[in-house]
This record gives sequence, structure tokens and C-alpha cells, in this order.
Amino acid sequence: MKRFFFVFILALIPFATTTVSAESDLPLISEAGIIIDAKSGKVLYEKNINKKMYPASLTKVATAIYAIEHGDQNELVTVSKKAAEADGSSVFIEPGEKIELSKLIAGMLINSGNDAAIAIAEHMSGSEKLFMEDLNEFLRKEVKVTDTHFTNPHGLFDKNHVTTASDLAKITQYAMKNEIFRKDFGKKDLPWEVETWDTTLVTHHKILKGELPYKGITGGKTGFVSKAGYTLISTATRGEQELIAVTLKAPSDKEAYSDTELLFNYGFENFKSAKIDKKSILYSADHSKSYKLNEDLYYTHLISDEPSLKTSNDGILSIMNQDGSTIEAYDLKTVADVRNTEVPALFKKEAISEEAKIFCFISRKGRLCHSYHSDNGFPI
Repeated sequence: MKRFFFVFILALIPFATTTVSAESDLPLISEAGIIIDAKSGKVLYEKNINKKMYPASLTKVATAIYAIEHGDQNELVTVSKKAAEADGSSVFIEPGEKIELSKLIAGMLINSGNDAAIAIAEHMSGSEKLFMEDLNEFLRKEVKVTDTHFTNPHGLFDKNHVTTASDLAKITQYAMKNEIFRKDFGKKDLPWEVETWDTTLVTHHKILKGELPYKGITGGKTGFVSKAGYTLISTATRGEQELIAVTLKAPSDKEAYSDTELLFNYGFENFKSAKIDKKSILYSADHSKSYKLNEDLYYTHLISDEPSLKTSNDGILSIMNQDGSTIEAYDLKTVADVRNTEVPALFKKEAISEEAKIFCFISRKGRLCHSYHSDNGFPI
């Protein structure tokens, strides 16, 4: 198969492709698990990802991103008696104590403080009950999850407090786009001074804190209640590839971590992330329209594959694997500025091969060329 390179007026784009599926049945012990590409959202492996389950403290990822996006990080939170007396894991705050919202969020993520979670909820919405209404609405409308319903901000067991591995991956993907969240989620420790103690909080996540080292780990959150089993969210990056792994209801933390490593290894060893830069100009098959992207487009393909791109006359961009199967599709009308156009007269036809037509012109910056596939008119 011949390969061609092209130069856009604005940018050079390295295109790639493939089918996102590697033949593998991973021996996950956890009842549910998922690994996704954080940039494209593509699911690389799944097990029971739509089964409604109990997340335990993974709930705090949702509480944190909501509070970061909707709260004043410098505002002081007054701790209530209810918050201070919360059951389970704690950062040991006292009634009447005033603590910055940003500090409570970080403490909640790092040390999984249920007391911090309730204090945040009461501060954000006036009561824990109202906060749950706000949080669930946010998750439905902004994060676009469909199978999550939280009844508290911390994850202590409630039969109606449920989510799925798929939804948790989406929530984490959404949250990781926020720099404040990314920073807190990746912290191994945090100096902690409150009325009752002066200490350093250390993450419970064994991979993140280096107890079970893994190359590229960037963040994590643990969870456990007896009916949820051991739950885990982990993020890792290698080069341009960012992955998110979720495991639910492992029988022990050992299995939760081994499953997570299995998922990461599978993702990094079999898949590759690719990007179409937002500076790119794409063309419809008949050259009648041009599309100036207003955002980067990401897709994921098998390392062994060589993707190709094709646009239709109605502006559908298809990314195909070597067998010609579509692995991703975008409606360019929703992600780009559209203009009617035609091949300019100043383009001088310089060469035609069986597979490509090449048009060049001279500008103040030198000689620029466009290459169009003879079948579909798309730049190669």
C-alpha cells in the first residue's frame, strides 16, 4: 500500500488508524472492570461495565469535581457537628472549625475523609440532601452519565447509592480535564494542620504512593465497604497516551491492584492514541466545503494498525482500519467551522498519479501543496 504525505495551508497533520479491539480475555478477578483512553473515551476492555454496583469511596471523585467547578476554592467552610461526627474514614475536623474549601477537597481525595465530604456538601448546597440533588443533576446533565444515583457525598453503603464501571470511567475522564482535580488526584501526601492534629495525610492508593510501583501512574482513589468490596480508580500516562482503569468489587485489595495492573498493561501494550489537530483544515469529498476544526479530535487504534481517513460530501469524517471498517466517526458540522469552497484557480495542477492528485501554488512563504485522494477527495 502506497503512503502519501500532505501539507495543509495551516498545518501538517500526522494521520493514523485502526480497529479498537485486541483479541483478549483478561482474567480479571474483580466483578467489574474497564480501561479507557482518557483522551478519546474509547473503551479498550470491559467486564460487566453497565452492571449497577456500589462504588464506596470512589463517590468522592464526583463530589470533588463538582465542588471544584462550582465552589470558591478560597472560601472558608465551617464544619458542622454532623460532618465532624461522620462514620468511617476521617481527616479529624472539629465542629465550628473553619477550613478552606480547596484544603477539604484535597484531604477528602487523599485521605478519603467522610467528614470532609459532608462538610463540603453542606457548604456547597446548604445541606447534604440538597447537595445530592445538585450532584446527581450535574452528573446527568454535564458529565452525561446515565446509570448513576448517589445518595451521599462519601460512598458509605446505601442500597440506592449505585453506579457502574462505565459511569465511573466517564466521571474520572471528565474530572481529569480539570487541572485542580488532576493535581489533587495525583498527590501522594498533603501537610495537614487542623485544630486537633498536625500531620501529613498520605494517599491510601498503594500504586500512587509507590508501595506497588507502576510506570506512569498519575492518580488514584481507593474505596471499601463490605457490600461493595474493594474498589479502585487509577490513572496512568505514557508518552501521549493517558489511560483510566476502574475495578469494582474485588475480594481483596491485592486483587484490585493486580487487576488494575493487568488492565494498564493491556492498554499500553496494544493501543495507541492519535490526534487530529484543531488547526487542521479538512475538505469534503467533492471539495465543495472546507472544515476548520474548533477542537482537537482524538481517536484510539491498535498499535499494529495503520488508520486512514475519509470524508463524505455531507461532512462525516470516518476513521477506518486497514480492513476498511470504521472505528470512529465525527460529524464535522458539529466540531468545525464550515465554509463553501472550491479548488482555487491559483492551485497549479502539477502531477497526477493513479492514487492521488497533487495541487501546488506559490505564496510569500514558499511552495505549498495539497494532495487529494482520487477516490474521495480527502487530503492524504
